[in-house]
Amino acid sequence: MDTAPEPLHRAGRGEPLLLLHGVLLTWQSWIPVLDDLEHDHTVLAPTFPGHWGGPPAAHPATVTGLVDYVEQLLDENGWPTVHIAGNSLGGWIALELAARGRARSVTAIAPAGLWRTPAAADSLLRKFRAFGPLIGLNEDRTPAVPSMLRPLLVPLLAHRPAIVPNHLAKAMAAAIPNCDITDELAEDPLLPTGFPGLAALTVPTTILLPEHDRVLPPHVYPDLTRTETIDVRPLPDLGHVPMLENPTRIVTEIRSTIARVGSTSHSA
Repeated sequence: MDTAPEPLHRAGRGEPLLLLHGVLLTWQSWIPVLDDLEHDHTVLAPTFPGHWGGPPAAHPATVTGLVDYVEQLLDENGWPTVHIAGNSLGGWIALELAARGRARSVTAIAPAGLWRTPAAADSLLRKFRAFGPLIGLNEDRTPAVPSMLRPLLVPLLAHRPAIVPNHLAKAMAAAIPNCDITDELAEDPLLPTGFPGLAALTVPTTILLPEHDRVLPPHVYPDLTRTETIDVRPLPDLGHVPMLENPTRIVTEIRSTIARVGSTSHSA
């Protein structure tokens, strides 16, 4: 099996930027955008507890517990507030951190937690539980090797899997069966509620919805209303982890959200 990645990545110089990955993945899902963003940001990209290469998780693992962990990382880095970009579960955690007053801006890409109804969340969980045994998630057996899983998993993450660089496809396929808290997260009693505080956020927030998301398809979301604070836009021709397919577009979106803050933020 490939070597697990380091538990976090930190590099660059400038205003702090936190990158949060999706469930089952690692910080490596952000590799396509790191070089660009690190030109003018100090980038911190951790792997969540219980995920491949990440620290051990507190049990039972919950979304709130993961938010607490990331907030502790911000404290350890001396960052009272930070720009945040999050994908999937990372998008939900980014919104929760904003509600706690820790965000300067938020770019939420295919965020979890913005459910149309609790039933939409329940439907997703049923599909997830049906899929899990196929790759050995939390089973008492060794999962299939990543090379066998790649043709199954990468199309869930990218609309055009053939254009995902091989090293990234390999990293994603290796990470997914090595997350050991999926069952516990699925049992989180707050999961059906999701994130109810979107309208109350006061920092510039962009919600990006990939057109061809096979993990969180458009019908799971409510009608999201644009406000002075909240911007909602589609990502045409992209899948659930769009930086794998079009990193330039994702960098542009993150920078655009940060630019809405203006010149009031100070450099780290």
